[in-house]
Amino acid sequence: MPEITINLEELASRYGCKLNGDPKVLISKVSSLEDANSSSISFLSNDKYKSLLEDTNAGAVILRSKDLDNCPTAALIADDPYLVFARIASYFDKARDFEMGCHHSAIIEDSSEVPASCSIQGGAYIGKHVKLGESVFVGANAVVTSDSSIGDNSWIGPGVMILNQSSIGLRAIIHSGAVIGADGFGFSEDEASQWVKVPQTGSVRIGNDVEIGANTTIDRGTMKNTQIRDGVKLDNLIQIAHNVVIGEHTAIAASTSIAGSSVIGKYCKISGQVGITGHVKIADHTTLTARTAVMKSIKESGMYSSNLFPHQAVSIWQKNVAIFRSLSKLKSIISSLQIKEDNESDT
Repeated sequence: MPEITINLEELASRYGCKLNGDPKVLISKVSSLEDANSSSISFLSNDKYKSLLEDTNAGAVILRSKDLDNCPTAALIADDPYLVFARIASYFDKARDFEMGCHHSAIIEDSSEVPASCSIQGGAYIGKHVKLGESVFVGANAVVTSDSSIGDNSWIGPGVMILNQSSIGLRAIIHSGAVIGADGFGFSEDEASQWVKVPQTGSVRIGNDVEIGANTTIDRGTMKNTQIRDGVKLDNLIQIAHNVVIGEHTAIAASTSIAGSSVIGKYCKISGQVGITGHVKIADHTTLTARTAVMKSIKESGMYSSNLFPHQAVSIWQKNVAIFRSLSKLKSIISSLQIKEDNESDT
């Protein structure tokens, strides 16, 4: 595949930057400040790395105007250098390019729809009545079971499982080991304290421009569908239970677990190891910091935090949490008493 090159004048015009330096410098790749060479473009967005800027060999650096005096090379000036870098890096990224065609070891049912522009890798299985859009890549040993669908320009990594009539939108990226549409965890306890399985008959509906990390699992709904809406970004090792709805453009970091029938709003930012109990709602534009435990609905947007105490008997834990929530009030009372005592001693 031929190398992609583009000059700085075109990059600046395409990504809305002000150019400082030779407009004809050719760029063919992105690199870190310390690893860059004359054909690389790098970026500076964090002041911690300013010391690397002066010694960089990059052909150009994306930075803010305040850092221009320390830049030894050409520069693209932007308000948000990291965002511009991400867009330029996407321009050069060809990791998901593929050749069209189906490997001889892939199993493709006759009733499925697989356009000639798709690529189906070795050992993959495409089930009955599956519908693939144009330019879909299905990696080695991936499984797409009957009546599922995948939209145009989607990339399905090796070993991905798409089950139980799941629907994937346009331009999806689903990384290796993800499981979409497995049964939700639904059981009812009988008179003998034994578990009776509740059949899971819903599916999973995933919108456009969604990315799903490696080994993340999204369970099918019990009777209605689990929904991951447009623009959602999911990290690795996330558990999303049955009937959950995740609103547009929400991003969730690794090891977060969301219990059944919870509804997450739009444009939320959820950090790693967050635990969200079932049947709660979280407002749009909410941020949850790492290891936050959400035990009830969040009705107002904002930033929320908590952490997990070492395990305790429930009765003790409830009393401690009640005290913890009153610490600020208790501190004020103690301070008032201390001031009163000091005044009395002075008199």
